[in-house]
Amino acid sequence: AVRGKPCWTKLIDGCGCCLLQVVDLRWGIRNITSGDHEASQLFVDEIEACRRISVGPAFTALLGNRYGHRALPRLVPEKQFELLLSKLQKNPKGLKLLNQWFLKDNNADPPMYVLQPITAHFPHYKTQLLQLLRTAATKAEADGDITAEQKQLFYRSVTEIEIDQGLRKEDGEPSALLFVRELPRQRVRDGPKRLAKFMDITADGLLDAEAQELLTGLKSRLYATSQKILNLHCVELSKGSIDPKRKEHAQYLESLCEQFVSQMKARIKREDASCWVLEEVCLHAALSAERCAGMRGREGLLGKLCLAMWESTNAQHSPLVVHGASGMGKTALLCKLAQELRNVLDPRAVVVIRLLSACHPLSPDVDHVLRSVCFQICLACGLTPPPPLIANTHVELVKFFQNLLVKVSQQGSTLLIILDSLDQLSDEHHARRLHWLPADVPPNVHMVVSTDTGSQEFASLRLKLESSGSFFEVESLSADEGKQILDSSLRASQRTLTPEQSNAVLRSFQQTGSPLHLKLILAAAKRWTSFTPLTELCLGTDPQEMMSLLFLSLEEKHGKKLVGAALGYIALAREGLLEAELRDVLSLDDDVIGEVYRYSLPPNPSLIRLPPLLWARLRWDLGENLTESWVDGVAMLRLQNRQLSVAVSARYLAVEQRARRLAVLAEYFLGRWSNRLKPVALPALSLLLSDRKVPPQPLWFAPGLANVRKLQELPYHLLHAGQWEELRQEVIGSAEWLFCKSRVCGVASVIRDLDQCSQYMDCTETRLVRDVLLLIKPNMCLFYTELLGRLLSLAPPFPAVIGRLCSQCEEWLLTCPEPVLVPKCSFLQPPGGALQHTLSAPQGGQSHAAELLVAGLDDGVVITWSLADLQLTHTLLGHTGGSVCLSVCVCVCLYSDNKCCCCYEMLQKIKKNKNGSVSRGKIKLLCAGSPSDRLAVPAEVCCLELAQHKRLLLCGLKTGTVLIYPLAMPQETLCIPPPESLPKVLCLAVGPQERRLAVAYEDAVCLFEITSRDSFPAVEGPLQKFTPSLLHAQVSSMALMADRRLVYGTGCGNVELHDFRSSSSSSLEPHCSKVTCVTAGNWGNHVLVGSEDAVQRLWALNPLALDHTMEYKGFVFEGVLSAAFSESDQFVFTGSQDRTVKVWDVASGNLLYVQYVYAPVMKMVTYRNGFVALSQQGFVIKEVFRCPEHVSLDYNPLRNVRAQYRVTSREKDQPGTETSMSNLQDYNPAQFNLGFMLKTKPSTSCHIL
Repeated sequence: AVRGKPCWTKLIDGCGCCLLQVVDLRWGIRNITSGDHEASQLFVDEIEACRRISVGPAFTALLGNRYGHRALPRLVPEKQFELLLSKLQKNPKGLKLLNQWFLKDNNADPPMYVLQPITAHFPHYKTQLLQLLRTAATKAEADGDITAEQKQLFYRSVTEIEIDQGLRKEDGEPSALLFVRELPRQRVRDGPKRLAKFMDITADGLLDAEAQELLTGLKSRLYATSQKILNLHCVELSKGSIDPKRKEHAQYLESLCEQFVSQMKARIKREDASCWVLEEVCLHAALSAERCAGMRGREGLLGKLCLAMWESTNAQHSPLVVHGASGMGKTALLCKLAQELRNVLDPRAVVVIRLLSACHPLSPDVDHVLRSVCFQICLACGLTPPPPLIANTHVELVKFFQNLLVKVSQQGSTLLIILDSLDQLSDEHHARRLHWLPADVPPNVHMVVSTDTGSQEFASLRLKLESSGSFFEVESLSADEGKQILDSSLRASQRTLTPEQSNAVLRSFQQTGSPLHLKLILAAAKRWTSFTPLTELCLGTDPQEMMSLLFLSLEEKHGKKLVGAALGYIALAREGLLEAELRDVLSLDDDVIGEVYRYSLPPNPSLIRLPPLLWARLRWDLGENLTESWVDGVAMLRLQNRQLSVAVSARYLAVEQRARRLAVLAEYFLGRWSNRLKPVALPALSLLLSDRKVPPQPLWFAPGLANVRKLQELPYHLLHAGQWEELRQEVIGSAEWLFCKSRVCGVASVIRDLDQCSQYMDCTETRLVRDVLLLIKPNMCLFYTELLGRLLSLAPPFPAVIGRLCSQCEEWLLTCPEPVLVPKCSFLQPPGGALQHTLSAPQGGQSHAAELLVAGLDDGVVITWSLADLQLTHTLLGHTGGSVCLSVCVCVCLYSDNKCCCCYEMLQKIKKNKNGSVSRGKIKLLCAGSPSDRLAVPAEVCCLELAQHKRLLLCGLKTGTVLIYPLAMPQETLCIPPPESLPKVLCLAVGPQERRLAVAYEDAVCLFEITSRDSFPAVEGPLQKFTPSLLHAQVSSMALMADRRLVYGTGCGNVELHDFRSSSSSSLEPHCSKVTCVTAGNWGNHVLVGSEDAVQRLWALNPLALDHTMEYKGFVFEGVLSAAFSESDQFVFTGSQDRTVKVWDVASGNLLYVQYVYAPVMKMVTYRNGFVALSQQGFVIKEVFRCPEHVSLDYNPLRNVRAQYRVTSREKDQPGTETSMSNLQDYNPAQFNLGFMLKTKPSTSCHIL
């Protein structure tokens, strides 16, 4: 085997997503012979298993100068064996010996002679028996009674049998690699003793000439038939061995490893990931075919079900319910029904079957079941599958499923949906109450479900379905039906039973009439020979006793600890175990290792593992009780049914055993013992440190390739093993883990893990992390940013988990190789507050009473959630309703150090006096997001502005008055009286040095000077005044420069530049809608103008020129509300109505980053290399922008949002005021042409044609 060698490491590194396993059944076994002679057959079976599941070479042969062990054949056909006996008539002792050790088994079809078990106490019999059989075969060939190939069966070695099996061709070239080593010459002093490791030696210490002759023949045949996969090496031994320290030997080993790695990589088929729907359909179809293969009887019940479906084909009807006690064969009955349906209804009928018990011990989620059923129906019937928003929302998914049945019915297609074992569903969304199951099924659609009679689901079905004719009970099998099943199953296995054995089986079965009981009996009976005494037959009176007898027989043959550990680990695994994982876990179990090496030391004390042959023998004896199912492209081992899993738990998983085995599983998936020495105490040694050669368990195997098995299994085992501190460190407190599992398995799976943790652990931090994931459930695009933005305020009181998460998120953001905004405060709804859950539902009105939340949707559906567990409880048809809740933030101003900010919020309902006037407004002062003071104002507030350095709050009123509040002296108030016409104050603008103030009224724009008298602020003016054009709408936004230039926009989209120094104005390129944002740069070189449409323009002021036109079209067509430049004016940040913050590069105009912040950003101010902003929800956003010097050419800033953008820039060498709209910057694949979308400015003239 090559496990642990350099070539194995290179192979793992180069195979990407392939899971590599090495199986060497000879490793760890000093003598491959076993008392029951099953080893040779096990080798062949293992090769076949590798061929079945491998996507690359399944067999590698390393053939040197040893022919290998030549074993006695375990089975010899009756006619051939009796022919051989006839050739030994002159040797009565030989005949007696053969008849003593080979007994005729008439239960085989055709009959076979079986070699009896030979223990180590009788080693001499092996040589005598082989010699007798070879002598007889040679005579038979000479007489022409058998062929040379038949004679060779008694001479061939196990190695040659394996090579023939591994090189067998199927559909082209063999899936194998072949390496052959030749010894060019043998020196005289290299006698047989030195060559014993590399050549066959007889019992007297001489070279085995016969074996060497057979080896030569084998190599000659391989040279002739396997040239394409053959790798030939010639090397001379040194002192009878290979010495890696010798140059030529080191080169030989290096060449061998390089050939192995390169050829393995070249032959591995990297197939595209299969469709998960197709994989699931194939899984359940294969299970269905397996379950109904040996079914006999039940014709009467099948006929009733088919008749009920046929009669209700053209009418609306109820689902059919099959119920009965556990183990009565409900699953097999439904599988048979699916097989027979097309003969009854329609040969083109679509059959959808889901065996929910196939996932035990994991309970399937109803959303996953419905999602897969919907996708299969849509693909089969040519309908549109559910989009992600519907497929991932429980309410919408249930509605889609029920509507889908109606569409299929209207098509006229025949559809059968079979859902077996509803009692195995998890109770998420209260699925066991069956609110998702339609009470009425449309014509041409049939639905059959099954459940245990005593289950909660059966009681719910009784209440849901009124007609008793919809229920069909599965009763015990009769004796005749049991006889039919017995004969059919034995015939399929080419076996039979003696009359006495058959009668014993039927007598035992009749005590229960249970198909499960009969199946367990048959599994044992197929191994009985005709000479097995009746007293040795393992027959229990019920399924539980049969399972106990099975466990007992396995323990006697393989050892109690090995059997208990193997079955226990399979039963404990959350989603089953890979065979390689099971061998690794058994190798980590010290009790198993102690039992295996009780009487002998391991071959290499520094490397201790479970010999693979021991597990292969146990698996062969488990037979049909172990099933192999394909999940995510890998073969999982699971126990065959629920009852067996329960029996394993009862026998092998007591409290202490369960905890210890869970701890071993947890250590394995943590990778704790990878590349480390683990202590073990063996009987012959007191304490031994050894390498168990288990693989590492990284979270990511490669970029984008996650360790899915670790994600699935580790949280479950850490929790139930009681290793809660490791659980907090490795799972709950690991931002990388939360991101990885949310991305790969879905955020709902992480929430389920944390829910389970909360059931056992009294940990506030766990609940807070769970609540965070509930809040971000609809949006997983900016995971680290959002996690930090919600948890940062909770880091000081909860440093152990939440503080650690915040540090990890910040570290990840600071080392991110792409542009990113790094939160410096919590600005999203934190967990533990008023917002408890983000419930996904269509638009409509909501209300709540007591413990229920009721939502009326626009299409007439009423849905209710339970507030106790945030689960959907009912979906009702009927009332159409809606509610409107208005909470509008009219104007805000912000202080850049996040210590003091001000906003004005309108009440949810605007109250009017009797004369129609609006009531007085209120100004609310916020400190770090929390209210600190309220200031009364005499009239409605229209706009706010803040002089940050002078700490002045300026408030424009509807009456035309401007109030100025010194924040250092909130009891004092300054006032700029209104003009004579009492115009409304439209907006305010403070200059960069806060020396001047521009006030826009309805009829004029005035310039004031901000001064101070005796350390008290004062305002003088107006110094200058101008009247905007009457052809334009009112001023909507403006920015004042240090040189007394004013850029302002109007409600109709006009943009003007007015110079107070020269009293001149110039028009800039207009927008197609209202200008909502005009922001000047910190150095006075640029100004950004944004509007309600998809266009924002960046103007250079010295000289005046349009640098960039940035057009952005998102999923919601909204414009810019606010903007701020970075300190160096290198970047500009914009806040939009679409609830995003965008970062643009001033030099190129390119979009660098988009972040979703859940609410429109109303105001932004510069903060270092970032900004401080205020959202409409009242949260203060404080972030810094980090942009690496070199950004990847394939970086797409829109990969996390559904949007497109285009940037049009002027040519830098053009004159100042000229602009060019033709130079389209091909920045990234998200850019597009918006020309056809943008409306032109309305014309001022009308032409009659």
